[in-house]
Amino acid sequence: MPLRKVALSRFFYSLPMEAKLYVSISDFFRSIQMELRQDFDFTIHSLDHLHGEPPTQSPFFRTNYHAFLLLTGGRGYYTIDHHRFELHAGAFYFTNPGHLKSFFIEDNLTGYLMTFSEAFLKANFPLPLENDFPFLFRETTPVMYLPPTIFGELQSSFDHLWREYQQHSPYQQRILGSLLVALLFKTNTLLQQYRARIETQGRAAAIGTAFRQLLHQNMLDFLQGRAPLLRTANDYAQQLHLHPNHLAQTIKSETGKTIKQWVDEKILAEAKTQLVHSDKTITEIAYDLGFSDRSNFARFFKKEVGQTPGHFRKS
Repeated sequence: MPLRKVALSRFFYSLPMEAKLYVSISDFFRSIQMELRQDFDFTIHSLDHLHGEPPTQSPFFRTNYHAFLLLTGGRGYYTIDHHRFELHAGAFYFTNPGHLKSFFIEDNLTGYLMTFSEAFLKANFPLPLENDFPFLFRETTPVMYLPPTIFGELQSSFDHLWREYQQHSPYQQRILGSLLVALLFKTNTLLQQYRARIETQGRAAAIGTAFRQLLHQNMLDFLQGRAPLLRTANDYAQQLHLHPNHLAQTIKSETGKTIKQWVDEKILAEAKTQLVHSDKTITEIAYDLGFSDRSNFARFFKKEVGQTPGHFRKS
């Protein structure tokens, strides 16, 4: 869909400073009166067309998707979890779901913006993400300012992803998924090379980190038959030695999502993975994920996805 440029600076300053949670990048752009193409849970767009006349300042907001940005020009900054990072040519950074963030653009940014959901990644990389891509679950990772040679290699990867995103082959999602996985392995190498990490600060942030780590580990243990699935605030509070109300309030304020939303999204991502990559029946998948029967699983899946597990698998 074509983009409609607006004077974002005027629009943003008129918004209340509340941390709204956006499920997809198209939802975010719709909120600022722009249309952005999104056919599935992966996008890549040129930054040249994603903003109006500078200066542009956003309110604080949260997203429910991963966002990777590669900057070839422009100037500004963004904040995440009370950290501020300068943006300019040669910068490469990403943000993970749930974090509080905002941005300011002084000179229009150029480069790429890529977004994807955990479910999309799992559908194209059915191995434990925590083992190969632990940075996707960290609280905050700083901007990397890369030398020209390394930056050029990354730009080639983004160029390739962008070109494939313009295609409409029946294998488009699989091709994009493979290219995304290769980029994530490159990112992991860069993070280790540049030691790009910020340690968690503050009690609330530490609780958020502990909860996410426990959630990821519990899902792995549950799928391997080593532990029951933890579903409620009481379950996680007991594991973390916290009062359930305190834990629930902290997770909501730190991430913009409830504990139930975090758990449901994990279950949904695993359901999509099994529907795509396994030969199990829908009934078997339902039992694997802790549902009492197929009909309960189907109701849950349709409520979250908008179609039944059977239709999702066929599509």
